[in-house]
Amino acid sequence: MQDTIPKHAYDTFAIANNFIANSDVILDSGCGTGESSYRLARQFPNIKILGIDKSSTRLQRTYIHGETPDNLFFVRANCIHFWRLIKQAHWNIQRHYLFYPNPWPKPGHLKRRWHAHPVFPVLISLGGVLIMRTNWEIYAQEFAQALEIILQQRINIQELQIDEAFTAFEQKYMASNHCLFEIMQDLT
Repeated sequence: MQDTIPKHAYDTFAIANNFIANSDVILDSGCGTGESSYRLARQFPNIKILGIDKSSTRLQRTYIHGETPDNLFFVRANCIHFWRLIKQAHWNIQRHYLFYPNPWPKPGHLKRRWHAHPVFPVLISLGGVLIMRTNWEIYAQEFAQALEIILQQRINIQELQIDEAFTAFEQKYMASNHCLFEIMQDLT
């Protein structure tokens, strides 16, 4: 991948790296308004949680979820650059969540899907347990196939049977009786 990492990405990374301070970390990439990040911070109080989103508008709304726990930090960053910086810094990723990534449904947008983007091998190399949830079955199938190619092993897709939504998208999809799919893969 030849894309140059902009200076502002290094600046943002330095701040996040200071928060992480060689601790274990859980990433919530594409965290939006942070609902899932807050839930993760409560579920894993002894692990640093980093919510990453490229939208300042969405991140400015994280306050709606209450006071930010001490183990939670948000950064406005492009994952394409940020994941590469995490890899260079050798963070100890315990888990990495991709909740309902944009499926970019048009055929011409295929390379915008994480599993078809040139940064996908970097995402995989971060390690930890990767958890991706979607309501779009074809996205889950493509994601699993891309993982299978890189990891050379069978990847399972599970249909979620949950009682409580973890994100606003999950709530919306559950309310409209969408099937929800999850891939959970240990990358260590």
